[in-house]
Amino acid sequence: MAMVPPSAPSHADQLRKLAEQIHSAVEASSNGETDNTNDIVRQCHTMQYRAESPEVFAARIRHQPLDLLALMIAVEGGMLHALAHRDDQETSAYKLAELTSRPKSHIVRTLRLLTAIGVCDEVGIRRYRANDKTLVLATKGQIGGLRVSSLPVCGITTKIEEYCSSLASASDGDAPPPSAYSYTFGKPMYEALRENPARRADFDDYMQGRKHEKNRKWFDVYPAMAQLATRNSGNDKRLDTSAMTIVDVGGSRGHDLESFVNAFDFKGRLVLQDLPETINPLLAEEGAEKRVFSAMPYDFFTPQPIKAATLYLLLACLHNWDDEASRKILQTLADAMDPQASRLLISAVLLPDFGADRRSAELDVQMWVLQQANHRTKRDMEDLVASAGLEVVKVWENGERESIIEVKVPLSRYEIHY
Repeated sequence: MAMVPPSAPSHADQLRKLAEQIHSAVEASSNGETDNTNDIVRQCHTMQYRAESPEVFAARIRHQPLDLLALMIAVEGGMLHALAHRDDQETSAYKLAELTSRPKSHIVRTLRLLTAIGVCDEVGIRRYRANDKTLVLATKGQIGGLRVSSLPVCGITTKIEEYCSSLASASDGDAPPPSAYSYTFGKPMYEALRENPARRADFDDYMQGRKHEKNRKWFDVYPAMAQLATRNSGNDKRLDTSAMTIVDVGGSRGHDLESFVNAFDFKGRLVLQDLPETINPLLAEEGAEKRVFSAMPYDFFTPQPIKAATLYLLLACLHNWDDEASRKILQTLADAMDPQASRLLISAVLLPDFGADRRSAELDVQMWVLQQANHRTKRDMEDLVASAGLEVVKVWENGERESIIEVKVPLSRYEIHY
């Protein structure tokens, strides 16, 4: 008798199973089994994709750019700040129009969309209130990110058909194509930032904001003090950090070093390095001499001036550069490192070989179009490190967040062959 194959689960059964998975993820989070809500969000996204019809899905994707447009209208028009400054107070459209000098109709139409996507709350007819999303989006770091990262992508979309046509006509022997950003705006992103001080300030705000928002710092993922203790020389088991040096290469305004000192009793030397346009304003600030770190203008494509440091930090940097540029950055560090005394810590989101989550995939495409750069898989990162004459000691994995790749100079780099 022929076997009857089991029928595929119905659409309703698929949704019920997803609902059970969402419930399980919520329970795991509420019971303290995990502090990461990404699993809940991912399951909810999957539920949305499975629940909506293909036509509704297509319409939603088509209209998504309007979410960002409405948000930028609220940012540049002062609506977001006005709501955030009034915190938990209800505010009418009339009051917002008065505070922002914007037409009331603009307020109503903009906030109609923003309340629908959760940016703020609608608490009555033409009455609004800030929520936790409003307060975060109104910070300098988030606004800086919108201006230097999200808005350029909108500009790129207006040229994307033309850009893709130019790629289709390229031959294998041609020079590497420019980034979509360069094609659209006529120059690379970092060159544009150097020429526009206001946008450079936005970029620095964004970088500092990203470091503030991380739930786990680099020294949480990589147990810094414990690892330093294992390399402590001599018979004295007490960790003496006074002779140690930590260099944060491309460290923006130094938040990672400040967080480290606030967490641990570190007595050694801390050095912050970044481009002059970032470092010089820090040096000019009142009280600069009282900072926990010394600040040094430095371009990481040039020889590293600090030799044989205990730790070199390269945090959230390499995804901004293609392999050739990243290799040059790593080689300048390799030339400065001591095989015995030095370690390089690279922080990076490591893409899985299969089943990347939405945020990781979005970040990778963002780097592609903005800077012809990319996020990397674990294997990609290991190959890149090896190509620069370095060796991965260990990958301290951190799920979908930034992992730490611990790197050393192999002794073979200094072997003399006769």
